[in-house]
Parts: sequence; structure tokens; C-alpha cells
Amino acid sequence: MLLEKQFFLLEKLLLDECPEVRVVAVEGSCRVLHMFWEVIPSPTITKIISIFFENMSLDACTEVRLSTVSGIIYLLGNPQSHEVLKVLLPRLGILILDSASVVRAAVTDLLLLLKDIRNFHFHKIVGLDVLLSTLADDQPNIARKITKLLLPSYFPSKVTEEEACKRCITLIKRSPTAGARFCEFAASEGASLRSLMKLFNVLIGLTLSSVKLDDEQIEGLLVSASHLCTNLAKEASFLAALKEELSAEKLKTLFSVASTARAQSSICHIISTTSLDAVGDLYGDCLGFITNCSGLSENIEMQAQVSSAHKIFLSCGWFDDMFEALVGFLQGVAHGCHVKFGIELGKQRARSATRMKTKSSLKISSKAKQSNRKKSSNTGEDRFLEDYAIAVGIAWQIKDLLLSENTRNAMCGSRTLESAYLALKVISEASVVHCVQYDYLNTYPVSAYTTLSLHMALHNIKTGSKNSTQATTMDLTLDHLLQCADKVFSANNNKKSEFLSESDGCQTDTGTTKQISISTTVKTFTEVLKFIVDATAMNLTLHYQERCLNFTTETLKFITANLREHAVAQLQLTEEDLKDIFVCLKSSFTYGAKLLSILLKTREDSSLPQAEAHSLVNELFNLIVSVEEFLGYGYGARFITVVQPWVPDLILALGSSFLLKETPSEVDTYENATFSSWFSILAKIELCELRETGSDEEIRNTKDFSAFKRIVEAMSKLLKANEKILDAVGVVFLNCSLNALKNKNLDILLGLVHFVCVKLVGADDGEWKELKLMLASLGEIYAKVGIEEAEEICESEEDRQKLYSAKALLEPVWTSFIYNETRDSMDEE
Repeated sequence: MLLEKQFFLLEKLLLDECPEVRVVAVEGSCRVLHMFWEVIPSPTITKIISIFFENMSLDACTEVRLSTVSGIIYLLGNPQSHEVLKVLLPRLGILILDSASVVRAAVTDLLLLLKDIRNFHFHKIVGLDVLLSTLADDQPNIARKITKLLLPSYFPSKVTEEEACKRCITLIKRSPTAGARFCEFAASEGASLRSLMKLFNVLIGLTLSSVKLDDEQIEGLLVSASHLCTNLAKEASFLAALKEELSAEKLKTLFSVASTARAQSSICHIISTTSLDAVGDLYGDCLGFITNCSGLSENIEMQAQVSSAHKIFLSCGWFDDMFEALVGFLQGVAHGCHVKFGIELGKQRARSATRMKTKSSLKISSKAKQSNRKKSSNTGEDRFLEDYAIAVGIAWQIKDLLLSENTRNAMCGSRTLESAYLALKVISEASVVHCVQYDYLNTYPVSAYTTLSLHMALHNIKTGSKNSTQATTMDLTLDHLLQCADKVFSANNNKKSEFLSESDGCQTDTGTTKQISISTTVKTFTEVLKFIVDATAMNLTLHYQERCLNFTTETLKFITANLREHAVAQLQLTEEDLKDIFVCLKSSFTYGAKLLSILLKTREDSSLPQAEAHSLVNELFNLIVSVEEFLGYGYGARFITVVQPWVPDLILALGSSFLLKETPSEVDTYENATFSSWFSILAKIELCELRETGSDEEIRNTKDFSAFKRIVEAMSKLLKANEKILDAVGVVFLNCSLNALKNKNLDILLGLVHFVCVKLVGADDGEWKELKLMLASLGEIYAKVGIEEAEEICESEEDRQKLYSAKALLEPVWTSFIYNETRDSMDEE
């Protein structure tokens, strides 16, 4: 009876509502079954195990599913459980496709255990096709375990090397991607290097043979050979054997049969890994990979191919020639920008160009002539578009080369580095200044330009005069980009976000074209903003802080204005367009907030450009409400998750102008207060809460900003925790209330006063006693409300009621903390 009661409780715990309880219940049940299988009645065992396979294995909680698989592995340690589990285990096979990698890894551990248990067959638990699919696509740790599982079948050590190679090739032909990953991990899972060397020779031989293979199979063979080469090259003896196997003639033939980018990338990887000497004839082919790079920034396979070609150039000592070829092309595009847009080329370009007639330019001259013949029928505009697209690909390559230490050092030591910098400068100017006007302009030249500038500063590489300092490159780049941005902002302000060009037919008035150009503009400014933040974090923008803050503010104003314009014009945007815009918005906000955060941490409050910082934080708040207002609550709620980590920094920046002020006399008057649109939104929210009965329009507006209300609530909670910061930020809201009173905007006055006196502090809160700056501002508001409530400001009975409501909110605080203190002071005197 006691035993039945215990198992009844176990079953109840297995189905408990709490996931943590179910996890412990599964582990405990498996342990009990493992230890006491012989004494537990068969119906009870069947019932508990059925719960494992029918409920626990499909549980919504990852930890429960993981504990189920782990518990079954533990239970298999008792041989008496095998007969029952042999029937039920196929039901767990579906977990090899589980969304959680830890569960998939546990299933592969289970399969490895079953492989060594007699009468169990792992392929009956998970089908071979599913295993191969998982091997091809899953994470390395899971793919490695599946390789270990399949090794005795597809590359066994107990058969001849010829037979083992034959089985592996069968696997590669059946599933090229899975076969390639099998070869990637075969060495680490116990396959002998001698056998793998034999397999490498067989793979190369099969690729070069006359056997009919499709492109996917050839790619699988070459990728497999590339993985084997990586493992074999670690041993000196096998490295020599690899070099002997790969003659120049074989390499050229391999290139000719490799039709896909991944296959060609694999050959490049083999060459760079083995540092082959017999690759001189392949120089032109490899150079072709890196110069025919139109569309490279969006093509992952082509990127892998180009990166492998870079390794070949570096390992063979051709890097300088390769880089000069790339820079030479960039100079040609820079000259095209000079012709098309009238951009100055820079003084150094002419001298640099004379050095470009090198080995690289001579070797590709024939290919360049063929390319020019193909383009001869194109117009000058078409030719510029094609060349610019290649320049974008070269810009991607420069960024990629700067990621690796070896290629970065080689680039920084190149004699054409300054020429690269100057060419990118011209192309970047065109990309920034004309990004609204031409939708084909790209952000990669700007990104490469800024990234190269940072590394030149870090390596103390100077440009221009010999007397230039370490920061000279940074100063030149930053000043140049800010000037370019000023041109865009100036044109945007004068022409209301539209660049009109009567002489160029590239522009259209369609919403789609406008959307593309605006999106490109925001992406371009975001790249500049990223550069500013990185340079500021490195303390390289000491002389440009005000301009950097102004640029960030203007960028956010540009974004907000265009969000409003899209909403007013009711342009039909696809979901993909909206997602693209949203990514830009998140990046822009994050970089703006990060810039404020860095300046607040690294600069003394007295040296922080307070006016510019205050303007920037207000624009960040404007962006928050604009996203929700113009893109809807869904995007607004997602945007809030980006905003929340930066709320403390926003609060400090908002109150930075007043944090060092000790007395009310130091506080600026309301005439100098900055008023931003987000204050009016906050006031409207407060008004709708203040009025018990509001119009439908008021209620709708309140709901529209429910995401913003979460940020306001978080701000209020943080402010209440620190009196000094509360005083500095609270006076900002009160100064804006004074500004609203001056402009007879009584809705905003009442809303902000309600927020301060109800949400931030409260009329009966004793903390008012320490808020000297806020009390001084509040007293000024109360005095003006008292004087003007019946005369100059009130134009209607409704206005009179609003003013009276504001006075009613202020009066308890004024009476308790201002009037009484003043009276007591007079009595003492």
C-alpha cells in the first residue's frame, strides 16, 4: 500500500505545473527505476515510462525534455530496462530536431550509447536521412558526435583503406554537405591521418577524373578535401605529401572544374593552408576573384571565396601587389566621383598614381582590356554604376582584411595605404553628400573609410605633412565626414527632405524610390555615428565633441522628420521595408545613447557641452515617441526593449545642466528652457489620466503611447531613488511648464505639473524639503499662475479651469514648503 502511494505521488509530480518540479521528478523517477527495477510492479513501470515518452519528451520546457533524455540514458545502465526501452525509444527520435541545441546534443549522446549496446540499432531510433541532414546543418559539437557515430560505417578502421575511402565517397555523393562535415571532424574522432591522406588523394583524383559528377557533388568533394587538408597540414610529413600531390597543372584543372564559389573557395583554402610553391600561374585567377566583386557585400559564398583568395596572396607574398590592384581600381572610381559630382581628389593622388604601374597592373592588363571591350558599348553613367558596385565590393574587402592581424599588419605596411585612404575619402564624400539623391549609393565605402582611419590612428600612421600628430588622420576624417553631413542637413532643411536635380534622370517621385534613398541615408549616417562613438571611446574626439553631439542630434531630427513624412503621406511600405527601417532606428538610438554615456563617464560635468548634450537627449526621447506614433505599438514595444538599458544615461543627460547647481539662483530662467515635442506627449498622457471623462480622441492618444508610458514609469522609479538627480531632472520639467505658461499652452502646463506633483514627488511627500531647485521653479510657476489666472492668459472658461487645476496641484507644495518657510524666516527676523 505504501509503495502504491509513493508511485502515485511520483506520477503527480511528473505532471506538476512547475517546470522545475517536473525536472526533478523525471530525474528522481529514473533513478528509482534504475535502482529498484526488480521490485517495482510491471504495470507501474509501464505507466511511469509511458509518461516519460508521451508527456515529458514533448514538454514545453527545454529543461524537462533534456532531463527526460538524460534520465533514459541513465536508465539504460540497468540491462533489465532494455527490453521495454527497445520498443519505446523510436519515439524519442524526433528530439534530434529539437529547437534547443542541448536537447539535440543529448539525443546524439543517447545514440552513441546505443551503438555499443547489443541488439540496439541507432538508425532505428533516428533515420539515416535525418542524421545526415543534422550533420550537414547543426552546430559543430553536435556534428562532431554524429561523425563519431557514423565513423564505423563510413570510414571504418577494420577494412582496407581502399574500402574505407569508397564508403566515404558514397556518403559524399549521397549528401555532399554532410560528407564534407564528416571529413571535417573525422580526424578529431579517431580516424588515422594516414588513411585520411589516402582519402584526400582519392578525392582529388575523383574530381579530376572523367567520371560524370554534378556541380553539387564536385563542391562536396572539394570542400571535403579542404577540411582534410586543414587537419593533415598540421603534421610536417603529411604537409610535404600534400605539396607533392598538388602540382600546378592539377590546381589549374581543379579551378576549371570548380564551378561554384564554395568549391573555388575550397581550392584557395587548400593553397593557402599548404603554402604551395607551384601556384604562380594561378595569380591571375585569384586576382580575378577579388576584382570581379560586384555584389560581394550581399553574397556570403562569394565572401568566403574572396577571403580564401586573400589568404593565398598573403601566404605567397603577393599581398602588396593585390592591394595595389584594389587601390588602383578605387582611384579610378574616385576619379569618376570627381567627374560626376565635382569632388576634389586631394593633392596626394597624382603622386600615388605614378606608383601603381606594378606587377599587379601588368598581370591583369589583358583581363582589364577584355573587360573594357565588354563595357565599351555602355554609357558613361552605366560604366560608373558598374565601377561603383565593384568599389563597394573592394570596400567590403578592406574591412575584411582589417579583421585579421596578419592582413591588417600587411595593409598598414603597404606603400599604397595613403592612396587607399584618399580614394575612399572621395568615394565616401559622394556616398554621404548624395545618398538621398541616388539610391544606388552604398554605406560600405563609408564604413571602410572610417574603419581604416581608426586603424591608421591606432598604428600611428600619418597622412599629409610630416608634422602631423597621431590624431591627424582622425581629425581629418572626422572633420571631413561632419562637413559632408552638414551639406546633407542643410539641403534637407532648405528643400524639406527632397533633393531636386533637373539635369539627372535617376530620380523618381515614387514612394518606393524615396523609401530606398531615405533608408540608405539613415544607414549612412549610422555608419558615421558608429565611427564617432568608437573614436570617442578611444578619446580621439576631444576637439570635436560639440560638433559630434550636434551631428547626432541632426541625424535623429532627420529620422524623426522622415518618419512623420512617411506617416502623413501614407506611403505603402512592405514588411521588409519596415524591418529595414526599424533596424536603422535601433542602431541610431543605441549609438546616440552610447555617445552620451561615454561623454558622461569620461568628461567632468563642467566640461561637458551641456547645451548640445541636452538637445541630444531630447531628440532621443522624441525618437522614442515617434517610433510608437508613426510605426505603431508593435514596433514601439520592441523599441522600448532597446531603450530600457539606456534609461539611467538618459536621465543623467537630461539633468546634466543642473547637477552641479547648488542654489536656486544658479538655475536658468524658463526663457532659456528647451521645449521638445516629447514633453507635449507626456503632458497629453497625464491630462487623460487627470480627467475622469475624456473624449474618444484623448483616450485613443493615450493608448497610442502605452509603450512610452513604460519608459516614463521606469524613469520615475529611478528618479525617486536619488534626491539630487531628481532635483536636477525635475526642474527641467518645471522649466518646460514655465515655458508652456509663457506661450499660453495650458494643456502642457497642466500635464507637466500633474506629472511632477503626482508621479515624481507627490504633494504630501516630505522629500520636497530637499529639492531646492524644484521648489524655486515651482514657486515661480505658482506666483505667475496666481497673478494671471483671471486676466491675461485665460481666453475662455476652459482655460480658466486648466489654470485653476494647475494651481490646485501646486498649492499644497507651495503652502507647506515655500509659504511656511518664508513666514518662519520672517518671524525669526
